[in-house]
Amino acid sequence: MAIKVLESKPASLHEVKEVLKARKGEKELNYEQDLTMKFVEQFAKLTEKQTADLLAGLAEISFLKENELLRYEVANLIPTRVEQLQLLIPKGVTPSEDELKQVIELTKKFEEKIE
Repeated sequence: MAIKVLESKPASLHEVKEVLKARKGEKELNYEQDLTMKFVEQFAKLTEKQTADLLAGLAEISFLKENELLRYEVANLIPTRVEQLQLLIPKGVTPSEDELKQVIELTKKFEEKIE
């Protein structure tokens, strides 16, 4: 039986964690879901509100306005150095130095909130 993808959208690690928690309550997670759950438990650092606030702040930076997937990648990884951020940026996207610094300043604010 072939699986057909009906819709695809980026998700934050916090959202993935909540979906897997709900599924775990219904039935046992399969191997891949269990591995994913262990991953997000270890790396989902921000709360739902913090993630939403960070995504909103990133959406105001011009090179990220139209790139939702990149905004989610930044929010999930929370880079704190320009070099880390540049590793996430795909070819063809050319942000200015000021834009890169804006992203780093924003992510550093949220890194301080991590418990």
